Amino acid sequence: MKRLIIVLSLAVMLCSCAPANRRHLGEWKSIVPGIGQMSLKIDQRTVEMTTPDGVQSGEYTIDYGKTPIWLDVSWGDEIVRCIMEFIDRNTFRIIGENDADKPRPSSFAPEEDIVLFQRVKKKGQPSPSTGSKPAGNMSPPTSPQ
Repeated sequence: MKRLIIVLSLAVMLCSCAPANRRHLGEWKSIVPGIGQMSLKIDQRTVEMTTPDGVQSGEYTIDYGKTPIWLDVSWGDEIVRCIMEFIDRNTFRIIGENDADKPRPSSFAPEEDIVLFQRVKKKGQPSPSTGSKPAGNMSPPTSPQ
């Protein structure tokens, strides 16, 4: 659960209408199992994460030179090391690690820790037509075993 919160906060870093190294800027939303709706507001240096439990603010660094993109978010004394990937200009996925003794994730696994964010439509703008799955649901349903 803590890992998921970290991942969500990192997702705030994406923006579709900006140049490639500014795509993360803007407002993003997701539905996270076990948490509910989450939103991110990302500007040049800071991120604000809103969950049903309240609002948390932090600072971040992002490295578009890495593949996948590296994102580090500082929530006070806690740093979450993440990787993220844009699926399209209005959607990104993110996964992170907040345990200082563990390395940054190197892949988007396990799947249940991945958070999918979608850009929030501004008033007067047409809805983004991303063709992607709804936020928080990145994989097809699996049959019970």
